[in-house]
Amino acid sequence: MKTSLEHRSGQRGPLTHNINSRAVLGCLHTGIGETHLNNLLSTLNVPTINPVTFKCREREIGAAEEKVAQTSCLQNMALERKLAVENGAKEDAEGFVRVSCSYDMGWQKRGKGHNSSTGHGAVMGLKTGKVMDYTTRTKAVEFVKMLKKTGKKAKIHDCRINHFASSKVMEPLAAVDLFTPSLKSNVKLSVYTGDDDSTTAAHIKQKVSYPVEKWTDIVHAKRSLTTRLYNLAQRGKFTNSSVLSQRVISYLVKCFSYCVSQNRGNSLALQKALKNIVPHAFGNHASCDESWCRAKQDPLNYKHSDLPYGKDLFGDELQKSVQTIFDDYCTDLVVEKLAPAANSQRNEALNSIIGSKNSKIRYYGGSASNDFRVACGISQANLGYNYLSETRESLNIEPGEYCLNHIEKMDHKATQDKLRKTSLDFKRRRAQLHNKKLKIDGNKEAKEGATYQSNIGLNLDPNISTQVANEIDVNNKITKEELQQIEKFLPELTIRPVAEKYLFNRNNVYNFIIFDTETNTSGKTAEICQLSAINRSGLHQFNEYILPSKDVDVHASKVNGFSVRRIHGTRTLCKENQPVSSIPIEQAIQNFVAFLQRTVESVKSSDKQICTVLLGHNSQVFDTPTLLRQGGNQLSQRLVSLNVFFFRQPSPDEETREK
Repeated sequence: MKTSLEHRSGQRGPLTHNINSRAVLGCLHTGIGETHLNNLLSTLNVPTINPVTFKCREREIGAAEEKVAQTSCLQNMALERKLAVENGAKEDAEGFVRVSCSYDMGWQKRGKGHNSSTGHGAVMGLKTGKVMDYTTRTKAVEFVKMLKKTGKKAKIHDCRINHFASSKVMEPLAAVDLFTPSLKSNVKLSVYTGDDDSTTAAHIKQKVSYPVEKWTDIVHAKRSLTTRLYNLAQRGKFTNSSVLSQRVISYLVKCFSYCVSQNRGNSLALQKALKNIVPHAFGNHASCDESWCRAKQDPLNYKHSDLPYGKDLFGDELQKSVQTIFDDYCTDLVVEKLAPAANSQRNEALNSIIGSKNSKIRYYGGSASNDFRVACGISQANLGYNYLSETRESLNIEPGEYCLNHIEKMDHKATQDKLRKTSLDFKRRRAQLHNKKLKIDGNKEAKEGATYQSNIGLNLDPNISTQVANEIDVNNKITKEELQQIEKFLPELTIRPVAEKYLFNRNNVYNFIIFDTETNTSGKTAEICQLSAINRSGLHQFNEYILPSKDVDVHASKVNGFSVRRIHGTRTLCKENQPVSSIPIEQAIQNFVAFLQRTVESVKSSDKQICTVLLGHNSQVFDTPTLLRQGGNQLSQRLVSLNVFFFRQPSPDEETREK
């Protein structure tokens, strides 16, 4: 009993069951092989297919698939030529038409692919986005390897070895083989867009008979820039500079992308804009254009939209290193390549399709199966899922109702996905979610510390405890052993020194001075931005603005109105968005001590001791410790010599005890 319809696959011999050819085509389409197919069939309790039968049907399907792919490429080449003529391109004296394309190489190996045994290259039209021609590269075949080992003579077979050099030269040689045959279709691929990872342009110039212009792929350029900035952040050590964080790198790369997009086709304007990226980020807006730099319109209130806290970057060493990287993209040669703002992402999409059929985690390069799977990817990129039905029809196999319905469904889905992902709302939402994820991950990594990086455990001593204490539910009872384990993570207790107390004495003359400070943040890292004082009579006043070494955080700025901005390349202290004259903390402390000395000299006393008392609102908790910490031992010694004391408000318990 026949379980399937049959078709003729050769000139003689028995007919071939359609189901076997369908199964093998399904394997090529889904990216699996004979082992995977038999695993599926056996799980379904269906008879498996013989490996020899599978290979015979694969050769049959593969030959038909390559014809479908080649036919679609020729049709797209003719279509690109037609569209170029319609857009104003003229034939030269020999009847050739100049067509622009994108080119890239893909390897069937994970990683860089510099030692891959197989690869494929394709030229794609910029108008249609379809493949106009493709080629594959194969260095070794298992059948040939076996013959070399056994010493047997090779039979007549379909040998796929066509590359005898290193894997790195696959890309430029494949490009030469693709740009030359285009002349048969009366087409000159005069302009191509590609990455700068190989010497393809040099090989084309030497070996292709017509001139070809090279455009740089802006997506690859952005990736290269990002990688270089990350390497700088990891290897460079900059003192008194901003942190080259992930957010800062994203900002610089975004500015690069905006420059290329806004100055498309204008190389001079692009070069000028690229040179201004680093100075703009560091607060120097002298050469910025008013059309895109809002600091030109309102320099005092301007804040960066994506830099941390909206502040300018700072640090001469950091600025010089970043500028060196950007200078490589500002040369006349590179700017001319970047100006068209072209990309080869259509080739990346093609490589993704081929990767779904010729997976990098499996090796099909030992036979013609590699070329067959590449042909399936080319056909799907050009014809959509309908290539399945065309392949069957070329073999006199009916596609079937379920197959046609699924093809229609998948083509509709692919069209809708393309429309959705190219919309502006989708791109904005994608960027928003990406930034949100970066922020959340950054906060978590800051709390966790370094847990995963290259060679982090190479010199790790397992005898030293590096584990992190787990969160503990305080409602559960903690055993003594657990408590001792937790105490290992806590620093030793440091007893806070107790200040000496002095009681009020009527025999002394007291010089009361009210003082107050404004700082750039709270806690022990606070730096004074403003120090003010006034004596009891109001005749002596003191006020100085101090430029802190770190910027004012958002919460402190909302309370005191201070901010640190870079105006004309100089860090400037601002009060309510207005610049104020500031001095270093050392000079401010000296002026404050001189002010205290003048107030002491103004007090008239013949024989009584003069005691100066500094007091302020909540000063004993924050203002006094901050002033003493920033003044150092020198300030403490001067205060002792001037007989200066700090007022301390007694606690309710102390008042009760005194009563």
